[in-house]
Amino acid sequence: MLAPGPRAVAPGQPRPPSRWELALPLAIALVAITLAQGLFVLDPSLSPWGSDVALVGLQLALIGLVVLGLALERRPARDAGLVLREPTVVAVGFASLVVLLWLAVQLDPGFFLGFGRTPLVSPFAFGYLLLLAPLMAFAQVLLFVGYLFRALSRVLAFPTALLISAGAFGGFSTNLPAVLSLGGAGAVDLVLRSGVESFVLGMVLAVYAYKARWGILGPVTFASAYFALATLLPWGVTYPNWEYAFATELTGLAILLVVIGLALREPRQQARQYLGEEFGPRRLRFRARTREPEALRGPLGSAAVVGVVVITLGYGLPTVLGVSQPILAIATGSMTPTLPRGELVVIHHVAPQAIKVGTIIAFHVSCLPAPTVHRVIKIVSGGPNWVFQTKGDANHAQDPCTVPYADVIGALLVAAPYAGFLILDPLFAGAVIALLAVVALVGREERG
Repeated sequence: MLAPGPRAVAPGQPRPPSRWELALPLAIALVAITLAQGLFVLDPSLSPWGSDVALVGLQLALIGLVVLGLALERRPARDAGLVLREPTVVAVGFASLVVLLWLAVQLDPGFFLGFGRTPLVSPFAFGYLLLLAPLMAFAQVLLFVGYLFRALSRVLAFPTALLISAGAFGGFSTNLPAVLSLGGAGAVDLVLRSGVESFVLGMVLAVYAYKARWGILGPVTFASAYFALATLLPWGVTYPNWEYAFATELTGLAILLVVIGLALREPRQQARQYLGEEFGPRRLRFRARTREPEALRGPLGSAAVVGVVVITLGYGLPTVLGVSQPILAIATGSMTPTLPRGELVVIHHVAPQAIKVGTIIAFHVSCLPAPTVHRVIKIVSGGPNWVFQTKGDANHAQDPCTVPYADVIGALLVAAPYAGFLILDPLFAGAVIALLAVVALVGREERG
């Protein structure tokens, strides 16, 4: 009996991807990230002219990597988005509108917080940066979106491919050697300001290319203006601190994701339309889906996870830790550098005899307006009426009143950098929640 031969692929059907088609794009992206990190290491030792030449060389190397990948896979250039699928005026025009929207979101806080002038660059530097922005946009969008994201989307689920390609874009733009050398809060600060913003920008560019039927003209146009404006604008908003600027950037990019998702129609929807399938009202589509048990598993599972988290934080955590208020956010810099502003601290119950000089405790006394997290510097009196003197590490003087044990909430258990801004800054929390919601909707839209 003859063994069955390989299953034939019907004419017009896509060929099943091989492992090579997954490993090669990831390897090329890793090489690109390594080259960028090498430039970060060498840059301090280079002259300004040498640094400029090296930066241009890096962009040309990215283009060369894409050419190499396409050649090894024997794919045409159009598979990396190098094809005009819509009129140039339409692609550039929509990208220009997206740029104007992003600029409006970025500058709008200036009407409330004020504008500040930025140092003007020399005419030579201005021209150099103006020409460098399109090269950077083309090289990075071509590799991380046109080539990597498109290749991964053939093998992996859409949300997975989106997150990997955006993560590679963020890793490429982040000075990882500096992150390793800084450590602690400085490393987290750099990752948030550079890596996270680049990660979200990578998602915007990837969704833009996907919605534009895998053409990269629009994303490249937007990225060119994005890079140029971020460098060459003669004025900017005078944010009171970094988290306002970070939240504004996240909010602006999340808005762009929504606008791009609503204004452009992805290839899957277009194919359905051309095949004559009617979508119908959303409520009817929802009813049709709810008749299938499989369709309910995802939403019900997500709701169950959210419910468990809420119940755990609201009821389980206070019970386990033995305090009524186990989670606090550091609102001031009084404990810098041990607990800088924005730190999220978890408090647990502590017996009075376990509190020693040097213990960090949370308490609420009448002389201070809110719950405070400071260090014990002296035990004023022992049992049975324990009283402690506290002081912030960054304060010059001790706290104005002593702390009886009855006013002690608990002792410090663990701290998470920057997570406290989700409590302290509603704008920051709203930006993060909006971004997560948009990412979830993008993935759900593709799966649906």
